[in-house]
Amino acid sequence: MKKIKFKNNFFFKVFVCLISSILLFFSFPPFGFWYFAFFSFIPLFLICEEKRFINFFYGLLSGFMFYSISLYWLKNVAGPVYLLLPLYLSFYWAIFLYLIFSFNSEKIILLGSCIWFFIEILISNILTGFPWLLIGLSQYNNQYILKFAKFSGIYGISFLLMGFNLFLYTILTKKLSIQNLFFLLTVSVFFLISRFPEKKNLKGEINVLLFQPNFTPKNISLEENKEIITRLLKEIKYKNLDLIVFPEGTFQGNLFENNDLIKLLKKTSNKNNCGILIGTFTESSGNFYNSGVLINGEKIDVYNKIKLVPYGEFILGKRFKFVRNIFLKIAGYEPNLKNGSEFKVFKYRDIKFSSLICYENIFPQIVENFSNNGPDFFIVITNDSWFGKSIGPYQHFYHNVFRSIENGRYFLQSGLTGITGIVNPEGKVEKILKKNGESLFIDGFLFIPLKIYTSETFYYRYGIFPLSLFCLILTGLLICRNWKE
Repeated sequence: MKKIKFKNNFFFKVFVCLISSILLFFSFPPFGFWYFAFFSFIPLFLICEEKRFINFFYGLLSGFMFYSISLYWLKNVAGPVYLLLPLYLSFYWAIFLYLIFSFNSEKIILLGSCIWFFIEILISNILTGFPWLLIGLSQYNNQYILKFAKFSGIYGISFLLMGFNLFLYTILTKKLSIQNLFFLLTVSVFFLISRFPEKKNLKGEINVLLFQPNFTPKNISLEENKEIITRLLKEIKYKNLDLIVFPEGTFQGNLFENNDLIKLLKKTSNKNNCGILIGTFTESSGNFYNSGVLINGEKIDVYNKIKLVPYGEFILGKRFKFVRNIFLKIAGYEPNLKNGSEFKVFKYRDIKFSSLICYENIFPQIVENFSNNGPDFFIVITNDSWFGKSIGPYQHFYHNVFRSIENGRYFLQSGLTGITGIVNPEGKVEKILKKNGESLFIDGFLFIPLKIYTSETFYYRYGIFPLSLFCLILTGLLICRNWKE
């Protein structure tokens, strides 16, 4: 068998970069070709050359192609300016490719997996973070690999996926070494730990009604907004309700300045003997917040969104005048919401829950912080209407699969225009609201008689620390050994 070689043709190599990007793209939601992620990087690896700067360019190009098509729905919000985000994210791919092919090929599997792990940690945290397309997300419907998240979280699945790509690459290029055996051993350890039995705790039963109102906020007045909420409240027919959930942006004004609406919500809560969680805006001490407000009879409790969307809810780099001016010219307005600071746990009777707003559910560390306060389940309220009928809402919803497995908790999502659904602590999607096969831009509700149970997963107890320590030690050992050689 001859070693695989590609033609020394620039345009051919650009085409190869595109192939890798498209394969990876189709492994993500909603397409479901999860197996593509196990080999999608291989064409890209095969055109790289050892210790050449051109690898940086290949990574930049392929990353830009992948993020441009995967995040195309952002064009609905930002126009062509959205391409700045794919450009920024593609630099991580460029750095990754340059680094792994700068080391001895006998270490590329383990070192490459570790470097990718740290790359995704950086993506999740630098400049507020954007872990929207961690490659582990591609396994959202692979129940075999998903179980690994109980031990390692989504980052561990990304670690394994990159390892498999590099493993197959070494086989194709006839660069087998002891690292191949060690990688298989690592996968076996992951598999065994993820199969450890977990303690399950039954927390109780709760009847939840999730609304999907299906309106676009920018197209209605506040009075029309109130009329929609009033109509939805009058349509409630269920008995023995415990909790009614309205998504983010259900009311576009400051709820506390609209006493008539508050009175209506309290009246409905008392009449049905249930709590009502509604996504709205609130004001306190001159600061405006994107909030989840729980009304339970006469009692009102508030969670203020902690992780705000850059350039949607605040301007990143606002202290620089030129940044503000550029944004104002493009968007025509200046968002100025304040972020909350409390990882709130609501209590309804004997059951506790936390509400995540918008894209907070894509951040594993944020959910960990909530979990430390002991909620029995999570509710995600979101307004994804800005994405239009695109793949964006699907990418968003399926992050709940990983957060549920990691934390051993139910995740319920209520979307303004979709997606509305429920994911159990095993990461299985139990139900999604649909009409005529459609889940986006439809109105309706899900009534869920829920038996709440929690699982004490390894990840829930220890978080990302064990895998971080493993990767840090392994990376240090491999780099030191490379220098000695």
